[in-house]
Amino acid sequence: MHDGIQRNYVLFIPAIYAGDSPVPLVLNFHGYTSSAEQQMFYGNFRPIADTANFIIVHPQGTLFNSNTHFNVGGWTIRSTVDDVGFTAALIDSHAATYNINLNRVYSTGMSNGGFMSFLLACQLSDKIAAIASVTGSMTPEAFNSCNPQHPSCKYMVLATMLFPTQGPPGQNQLLQS
Repeated sequence: MHDGIQRNYVLFIPAIYAGDSPVPLVLNFHGYTSSAEQQMFYGNFRPIADTANFIIVHPQGTLFNSNTHFNVGGWTIRSTVDDVGFTAALIDSHAATYNINLNRVYSTGMSNGGFMSFLLACQLSDKIAAIASVTGSMTPEAFNSCNPQHPSCKYMVLATMLFPTQGPPGQNQLLQS
């Protein structure tokens, strides 16, 4: 429960987690209209977490105009949900339960989840070490109010496209951009 709203998430604890040393925490946010469960499979970090020993939290957005979302401004400007506060509470709750390295809390997401990651880099920089966004950037509201407390690493993937080009006679080459 956060701000009077029942909030959910999917938690993944790696098989090698023993709790005897601090581990990173990765927040993996779903896209607009998607779900935490879908993101767990779509942005599947579980096999990596099982070998690199980090915990993953897949937060679930709330309904806005009948669609799941994270409140990042822009097209969600009329939403009143405090997703930044919810994320801060998730980090604090898991740090109290698990041995989390609070200097290694990362956020990633797809589309609306990527926008959420950028928002966290601005508004929750005291808890977020770095972000990686896939097809999400910053809304004007997030950009104009961005005031991070410390520098953080940001990585953005806008698209990966394969397209045919002319290669040697009789062959096609694929280029990645």
